[in-house]
Amino acid sequence: MDGRSPLPDFRTRLGGWLRAHAPELLFALLLLAVLPMRDLWAPDEPDFAQCVKEMRLRGDWLMPFLNGVPYSEKPILFYWVMKASSVLLDTLTGGLGFTQGVAAWALRLPSVLAAVAFLSAFRRWAVRFLEPGTAETAALILATTPLWFWQSQFIQIDLLFSALLAWSWLCWLGGYLLLDSRGVETNQLIYHEDTKARRRTINFFSFVSSCLLGIGSADTRGEQKHGGESFSTNRSRRWFLQAYVWLALAFLAKGPLAPVLSVLLLLAFLGWQRDFKILRRTHILAGLIITLVLVAPWYVAAGLKGGGRYVYELIILQNFERATKAWDHIQPMWKYGEYLLGDCFPWVLLLPALALHLRRERRLGDPATRFLLLAFLVPFAFLSLVQSKQGKYLLMGYPFLALLLAELFRRTEPKRSRRLGGLLAGGLALPAAALTAVVFGAGGAKVQAQIAPFLGPLRLMALALAAGTVFVVLQAIRGHAQRLVLGTALALGLLYLVGGTWGFHLLDSAKSYRRWTTAVQPMLAGRPVFYWQTIRSGVMVYTDRLMPELRTAAALEALAPEARLVAQRGEWEQDAWGLTPALRARFEVLLSVPTGGGEILLLKKRVKPLPEEAP
Repeated sequence: MDGRSPLPDFRTRLGGWLRAHAPELLFALLLLAVLPMRDLWAPDEPDFAQCVKEMRLRGDWLMPFLNGVPYSEKPILFYWVMKASSVLLDTLTGGLGFTQGVAAWALRLPSVLAAVAFLSAFRRWAVRFLEPGTAETAALILATTPLWFWQSQFIQIDLLFSALLAWSWLCWLGGYLLLDSRGVETNQLIYHEDTKARRRTINFFSFVSSCLLGIGSADTRGEQKHGGESFSTNRSRRWFLQAYVWLALAFLAKGPLAPVLSVLLLLAFLGWQRDFKILRRTHILAGLIITLVLVAPWYVAAGLKGGGRYVYELIILQNFERATKAWDHIQPMWKYGEYLLGDCFPWVLLLPALALHLRRERRLGDPATRFLLLAFLVPFAFLSLVQSKQGKYLLMGYPFLALLLAELFRRTEPKRSRRLGGLLAGGLALPAAALTAVVFGAGGAKVQAQIAPFLGPLRLMALALAAGTVFVVLQAIRGHAQRLVLGTALALGLLYLVGGTWGFHLLDSAKSYRRWTTAVQPMLAGRPVFYWQTIRSGVMVYTDRLMPELRTAAALEALAPEARLVAQRGEWEQDAWGLTPALRARFEVLLSVPTGGGEILLLKKRVKPLPEEAP
């Protein structure tokens, strides 16, 4: 024995591990800090929580229910994940933060884990298949894209769906890049060694992404130790088969949109490549079988239990009719351009530079670049044709945009670094100036009264953005391209940290439904309770009862005096659905609780109507 202490070697390895996984570690810490800071927020979080609550009460894993009715808006995968998380964490923590079988933090955790696992696998995929220096930059851009961060800590299906679909596309591209244009395996340099990922260690992110996302360190070592076409054929086949597995799971998460976008993307890409013959080597038939095996059993079982109406709503109404005859979120075709400005700010400011780069550097001849570009443009174009639009629908395209933008910073001369730095510095300076102006009294008395409770976090957020602006300007002057992204990402990360902890905590008292539940629960005991118009699940998620919907004036007329009626003030005061001032006068407001920007009313029917006023 040489008598040397193992401590220095351990510190070296630990330091290397931390540097190699810095993007996902920092992202995980940010999301975990935000995780417990708020309750369920409307519009969607209470709906998902209520579905999980009812699934637990029923002991049902087959289909979600909302207010006692089968909920057909989305397939089952996200509900399975949320219920599993709730059941497991309720048991392990002894019910910490749980009410009526649900806790916001436990329901939020699946989105957090999916986001972190995807970021880890995404970065490792870029290390393997793209040029050195791309992976970490792309990971920082993606993690600090505003919409990606928001959805990573929100109880909605879109982050999980987008991560599954984007990973399916990356797996397919990985398989394609291992094939040349003749459909024969190539042994050209595909795997790029990143200096920060050179030492492979067993860690949480490797374990999660290896198990969930199909990248294993053993596979990579095997590629380096073995040669020959038979082994190479197995490599590409694994990537293609993984792609179809994750596509099937994306189908189970959000329905037919996953295969529709995938088919359009592959058609566009192979058409651009003029390489449709390669489809023979991409195991399409195996992919169809995998999809049927993973997707069909649930659809058949749920259809048999839910009946014809459930099947119609699940497949036709929520997909084809929502796309062509939308009833909500109806926006003009150009709306995604507007969404992009906010959802991807400030990285969106680099798009003109990216377009010039792709043209001047002739990068559009590269298959990987073509695929990445189409993976963003195809969903953008297709979803622009759909009537119903929300920014989150485009979420699956942002990982590919991040990879393209990262290319700008890989090898950049000082002059170009200054131009890129100027764009990013301007993107940070603009909100910093706006926040500073508001903090120092801009906007008038009304605005100042509204922000008075939030001055503390607003000051810190303005300071973080201002410091980031100065840092980016200095790095631009010095021509340090890589540090431009690092400085911008750190400034945005601090912004999200302050806003997502201190800011969310201050907002939560006004947006949480717990104050309503505490006030109304004693008044509902032993009485039937109904809801006027479409239910807002927050009003019942923490109570011990369901609230059947009433939608017509005749239903209000038939309501018994001992029953109670819940309504949103904005809907109750509308002369719509047959509701008139005379009918409203027959009800008495027992309770009014401001919640989430609106006001919830508890009403009862008067035993004797008010006397009519004399003419």
